[in-house]
Amino acid sequence: TLAQAGARAELAHRIASEVRAELLAEQRYTVEEEEVLARVRNKLVKKDAFVVGRLDKWRVLRESTEPIVVLIGGATGVGTSTLAADVARRLNIQSVVGTDSIREVLRRAVSPDLLPLLHKSSYDIKREDLRVPVEEDEMVLYGFRQQASQVAVGVEAIVDRGLKEGTNLVVEGVHLVPEIILNRYRDHPNVCTLVVYLSDEHAHRSRFYIRALGTAMRRPAEEYISYFREIRQIHDYIVESSTRAGVQAVENLSIENTSDAAVEIVTNRVSGIADRAGRQPSAMLLDAGTPRHGVPITRAKSG
Repeated sequence: TLAQAGARAELAHRIASEVRAELLAEQRYTVEEEEVLARVRNKLVKKDAFVVGRLDKWRVLRESTEPIVVLIGGATGVGTSTLAADVARRLNIQSVVGTDSIREVLRRAVSPDLLPLLHKSSYDIKREDLRVPVEEDEMVLYGFRQQASQVAVGVEAIVDRGLKEGTNLVVEGVHLVPEIILNRYRDHPNVCTLVVYLSDEHAHRSRFYIRALGTAMRRPAEEYISYFREIRQIHDYIVESSTRAGVQAVENLSIENTSDAAVEIVTNRVSGIADRAGRQPSAMLLDAGTPRHGVPITRAKSG
């Protein structure tokens, strides 16, 4: 809950550890959730009062049926998949979908004769794939925009279903261009969009080699590097699109710091949902008179 409210990971861990130590010292091994939260809240007031209000709102939100949808865009290699998984973990969101998976489903349903660009990698667009005359220096971005628009149909179907059924969801991938996907969700309080980027080209390039060492990549790093100029074109376009659309962009130098920033962006975006719930979160947090869920406190083994 602290992470959901936007507390830094270090602060959240420290407060949780302090509360746990206090309860163990009092030899209380099963405690009502409300009392635990009241203790956490009292410590937060002293250490980060700004998070307190958001903690209250997240508590209301957790008990409501309102869904949260997070859209994380960014070029190939900047870390959207890693960030999406971490944000989902911190916000307790079970469903994470990549736009590459959505594109793959669409490929099975639509012939390459009908939509040839859908069957190409986002950065590997050739002149023969285009059905209109395009200048050489515009070819990559034109093809990418067309593909992103086609994939957006599948993205919107998944997001709309999530909103309708009350399902929390994180969607990530290169096809989430703010100016394309935001037309539908710009003013929707349950949908939060952000973009990830790397300003240092060398750092971006090195990510492909690092990822190749840690995972069984479908393509070797050298294949991505051979298209690095095109990938950077798309990267810069997505960042520029986020600026034009008023979408926040976060540089992914450290996954922990980037995840902190992303959670804060989401928290700020969806804070209005709790307001609409028309409840008093502070009373809910502090009133321990009504039993809720018992929280077991386990003693750490020593020796």
